[in-house]
Amino acid sequence: MIHDLITDMMMSEGDTKRIDCPSCGGRRTFTVSIKEGKAVWNCYKASCRARGAAPVALSRNDLEKRLYKSYELTPQANLIYDRPTNFSSFFPPKMTRYMDKNNVTESWREGRVDLYHDVVQDRCVFIIKSSGKPVDAVGRSLGRGTKWHRYKSTGEPFLSGTGEVMYIVEDAASACAVSKYGVGMALLGTSMSDRALAIAKTYDNCVVCLDKDASKKSLSLTIRLKQYTKATMRVLKVDPKEYPEGVLI
Repeated sequence: MIHDLITDMMMSEGDTKRIDCPSCGGRRTFTVSIKEGKAVWNCYKASCRARGAAPVALSRNDLEKRLYKSYELTPQANLIYDRPTNFSSFFPPKMTRYMDKNNVTESWREGRVDLYHDVVQDRCVFIIKSSGKPVDAVGRSLGRGTKWHRYKSTGEPFLSGTGEVMYIVEDAASACAVSKYGVGMALLGTSMSDRALAIAKTYDNCVVCLDKDASKKSLSLTIRLKQYTKATMRVLKVDPKEYPEGVLI
């Protein structure tokens, strides 16, 4: 009886409702919650024993929510990122100077990163990909304004390069700079998201190379990674993107 009542309520994953108890008649003492494909109900009246749980059929939308959660991704991360019209393939001189100064040029020339110039915000834009498809972008200011800007909120880290060793850095430029030695993964900050951790776990060797002012966070991250894979850290004198070729590694 109760299961049929819950089915008729047309609830979705994550919903909670409070109604009159169908067993004892208590006024708004009966709650139903849908969590991870299961309906859980309970009457808070002490004299009533109406409580239990049972699987429920999930809608396609609910199944997608659970799928995204299991992969530690937001739904946006599985959507193709359409390049805005203000992203230009023409690089002004100040952008090429930024690329040269931060060891990004080689990575771009060898196809390890897709770059654009945001003509509205005046940024060097790094395209973020997942499974080879563009899903997001992050831009470095070439003038005034916020230093880094994330164009979407997918939570996907920036990756550049291929290889068996992963070098974990803070920003996209640093990831490009180390991509000649392996896979550069930019956390786009100093904290490792669940998604970034899930990717790092697939590598047998991870080297943490956060910027010079983040040594304590580098150590904490290295200790965390050691639970899943071989992890070491570099104590840096300058940021990864500022090292001369070959010196960092």
